[in-house]
Amino acid sequence: MDLASNLHILHVVAVSIVTILTLVSNVATIFSFIKVSLLRQKTSNLLILNLSCADLGIGLIQIYQFPLIAMNFWPYGKYGCQLLNFLGDLFFSGGMVTTVAISMDRFLLLSQEYPKYLRIQSKKRIMYIIGGIWLYGILLGTSEVIFWDMLIPPGSHDYFDFSQDCRSPPKHNLNFALVLFILAIFGPLLVIESFSIAFLVRLVRKLRKPMVHPSSDTMSSQNANPSSNRSAAGPSGSSAVPMDHGAAIPRDEADSNKRYKKAAIVLGSIVLVVNICTLPYVLYALITVFCPQYNNVHLQDTLRYLGYLNSCINPFLYAATMIKIRKFYKRVLCNSW
Repeated sequence: MDLASNLHILHVVAVSIVTILTLVSNVATIFSFIKVSLLRQKTSNLLILNLSCADLGIGLIQIYQFPLIAMNFWPYGKYGCQLLNFLGDLFFSGGMVTTVAISMDRFLLLSQEYPKYLRIQSKKRIMYIIGGIWLYGILLGTSEVIFWDMLIPPGSHDYFDFSQDCRSPPKHNLNFALVLFILAIFGPLLVIESFSIAFLVRLVRKLRKPMVHPSSDTMSSQNANPSSNRSAAGPSGSSAVPMDHGAAIPRDEADSNKRYKKAAIVLGSIVLVVNICTLPYVLYALITVFCPQYNNVHLQDTLRYLGYLNSCINPFLYAATMIKIRKFYKRVLCNSW
């Protein structure tokens, strides 16, 4: 076999592995939310569940277009091609906008007192946000289907032969493609970056603030009344977190810092993977808009598949950063063995 055939086989194998991992890992994440009620009780985790559903949809899209990837053949015709592009707009924009909601949620956690944050981010409001995310994706996908037959350039009908290939006429129209690109990818990514940077700046400032230690009068009164000291400490027997220099941090303040650091780890890992997998495609798309001579179909496909890789990596990030999901996986594996 020649080099081109070997590269094509390698490409098909790589896409197959990523697709299987995407499906299995996201199904496992969704199943963990179903089985572990504590995961559902924290309302912000519902955004993680929604992102996993969008990533699962990306995996299903890869299966749907597998004949085109493996055999360069499209068996589903025009309406099948419309369905593919509709689902692509729905799930890809759904994942991007859900990441926007997660970054905004983390910023709100840091900028408000925790009880106020819980009142603002109620379960009802989170469900409205999730519903708005999917409505947004449906509108984007529907707009592409509506303009499907309106934006075919004159004399190019033979180019869009849906018996052999799946090409979207609206995405080949510069104006429509640019608007769709801004609404589905570039705009959400810009918002994600903005809120992530604002979150990190606020987090650094908050953690640099000096700890508020118990006053000497409070400490002396607690020493004078050990029974009240024990009752305030609760089951753990301690109402403060000891420090190396002998002072103590109030338990509430230590819990807040731990909560903020955990939020930073979850948000940072998700945003980092989004940047690695999506940003190259965004930059390439911007370059080809202003310099069409640099457009390369094979490079464009490669960068698009790199974006699909994001949906495969996300579930492993959840397991690495969320202890309840990790414990669920361990319990399932131990029971299986």
